[in-house]
Amino acid sequence: VAMLTEAAAQGHMKAQSYLADIYKFGWGVAQDDGRGYELYSQAAQQGDARSQFNLGIMYRYGRGCEQSDERAAEWWTKAAEQGAAIAQYNLGEAYREGQGVPQSYERAVELYKLSEAQGHAKATTSLGVCYANGWGVDQSYAEARRLFELAVVRGQAEEATGWLQKINHTTPSVCPLLGQRVVLGGLNTTALNGTR
Repeated sequence: VAMLTEAAAQGHMKAQSYLADIYKFGWGVAQDDGRGYELYSQAAQQGDARSQFNLGIMYRYGRGCEQSDERAAEWWTKAAEQGAAIAQYNLGEAYREGQGVPQSYERAVELYKLSEAQGHAKATTSLGVCYANGWGVDQSYAEARRLFELAVVRGQAEEATGWLQKINHTTPSVCPLLGQRVVLGGLNTTALNGTR
């Protein structure tokens, strides 16, 4: 801790970021959100994407600072612009829910796609939810299913499996005879049209 403290005092942003973690989580020191916030701020202002993301978390939950969804979104935006997948995901969640930014499913989908392309499991699930519900994209159960299956492989088994079951047990479909949307319960899409 002493060497990190010295490097952080000299303005080394990685040292500031790692030392912030130590104080935030209380690893070998007394847990101190205020000190963690201060150190993340120093590194974030120097452009460290990891610290920008973590500073957003501090603002989101009011740890070491006054709670502010707007400030959280500002810092996640900075980190997301640098390609940080976790920041893209969190910012996508903020847009989906309208927390600190204007609610926009379309912007949430853009951010989820960026994060998902980097393999972020939660973004994969959230993007699947958007396709399942038609939020910001044309509704597509096939694409939602593909994303949920991928999310399972990426470690989001519980949530993604729940969505897969929901899609498989209540599949809205257009009836070819009636020409209108009907809800068929208890069938999966394979039984309906032989496709996945």
